[in-house]
Amino acid sequence: MAYARLPLESEVSLRRDSPFSYDCAGCGRCCHDKGIRIGPYEALRLARARGLSTTAFLAQFTEAGGTVLRNRADGTCPFLAGHACEVHADRPLVCRLYPLGRQVDPDGGETFGLLAPQNGSEGRRGEAGTVAEFLHRQGVEPFLAVAARYAALYDRMLDVLSRLEPATPQRLANDRSALDTGELASAWLDIDATVPTDTPQDPPTLVDLHVAALTRWLDEIEAHAT
Repeated sequence: MAYARLPLESEVSLRRDSPFSYDCAGCGRCCHDKGIRIGPYEALRLARARGLSTTAFLAQFTEAGGTVLRNRADGTCPFLAGHACEVHADRPLVCRLYPLGRQVDPDGGETFGLLAPQNGSEGRRGEAGTVAEFLHRQGVEPFLAVAARYAALYDRMLDVLSRLEPATPQRLANDRSALDTGELASAWLDIDATVPTDTPQDPPTLVDLHVAALTRWLDEIEAHAT
C-alpha cells in the first residue's frame, strides 16, 4: 500500500499569522480512509494511552514498519469509537493539524496549506482567528519540537547509511525506503525496546533517553566506518 501525503486544496502559502479558523462538528469523517503517519513520540503517547509498551503497540496497531496506523477493514481509524476519538488527548500531530498540511523548507521556514475536505465532513472553516491561534488550541508545540529532534536524527541516519556503501541514487532510495516504511523503521521507532525499563516513564524523559541512545548508536557506527 502507498502512503501518499493528504491532498491539498490550496497552495502551501499560509503562515502562522494568516487568517484561519476551524470549527470541528464532531462528525468523525476525518477519521476515515487516512494513512496516519506517526513517529516515536506519537507511538509512545498512543501506547501509554492504551496501557501498552511501544513494542506491543507497534505490533498491534501499525503497519509499514510501525510508521502508519493500521486502519480497520472499513477504513476507519483504529481509535474511532462512533464519532469520537478514544485517544483524543494523545492524538498524532497530523490529526492535530487537520485540516491544515504543514511544510518545512530546508532553512526551517514553515508554511501551511488547506487539505482537501473529507467527503461528508461537517467541519466549518473560516477566518475568525489565525493559524497560530488554531495551532495553540490543538497543542501542537510539544509534537513539533520532538518531531524536529527526530527529523535531525533521521537525516543523520540517512547520511551514515549513505557512507557505509557507495551512495548511488538507488542505494539512497533503498535506505530512505527502509527507514520510512521498511525493516529499519520499527527498529528506531520502538522506544521501549531501546530505553531500559527501569528508567522514569514520563514521555519527555523517555524521548531524551531514546534520542541519546540513537545518537550513541550512530556515533559507534561512524567510529567503526572511519
